[in-house]
Amino acid sequence: MQFDIQHVEAIQPFIDEGWLSEILYEVKSGKEATVFCCAGGPRAKMPLVAAKVYRPIETRQFRNDSMYIGGRLHMAREGRAKRAVQNKSAFGKKVQYGTWMYEEWETMNVLYDSGADVPKPLAIGERAILMPFLGDLTGASPMLYELSPDRATAARIIDDVLWNIELMLNCDCVHGDLSPYNILFHNGRAVIIDFPQATDPRLNENGYKLLFRDIDNVCNWAQKHGINRPANRIMSNLWRRFIHGELG
Repeated sequence: MQFDIQHVEAIQPFIDEGWLSEILYEVKSGKEATVFCCAGGPRAKMPLVAAKVYRPIETRQFRNDSMYIGGRLHMAREGRAKRAVQNKSAFGKKVQYGTWMYEEWETMNVLYDSGADVPKPLAIGERAILMPFLGDLTGASPMLYELSPDRATAARIIDDVLWNIELMLNCDCVHGDLSPYNILFHNGRAVIIDFPQATDPRLNENGYKLLFRDIDNVCNWAQKHGINRPANRIMSNLWRRFIHGELG
């Protein structure tokens, strides 16, 4: 199978280092990154590994991240990096590119170590992150929006996801883009993915809005499957505990 040369160049160092043995197939491609299913190498100690390859600076279509960057330490204080991103200079784009990828890497490490249902981060390169592949040789595990669970299963899933949202908030982290499109159902449990836009609500004035959107998105999914979890009440309780220091 032929793959784009830029993707191969981003993944090749992991093959050279023994993390991967070969690229098997492309899983999905988005505006910011492409995910590949790869055969694990001796260092990975697992049969299948996901390689998330970020697009080159020249071709990547950055989303409007003004709601998120305030929650990053280097963007919360005045300096060259903050001015460059705000001015959309060439240096600013490089800062922005690195911010998204390394933010995802650091966030996944913190959350995984805290016991959250997220993939274990394995390795990071100049343009890619490795993690266990959630799926098999035929494809990735289904996302929540693809499921048609019974009420009991839906109730368990939403409660697990809400528990993870609370755990993330206790780690001073808000996903910021959580929805049934970035929660996988793997081996009977919900696993949250895609963290480049994660933000620290202590530093980001949009933290409340982003957290409520995350909660509302998953509660709406539950409602469609007959499970009532009131987003407003859940948000009010979590935010009260957060601002009073019971979380975080």
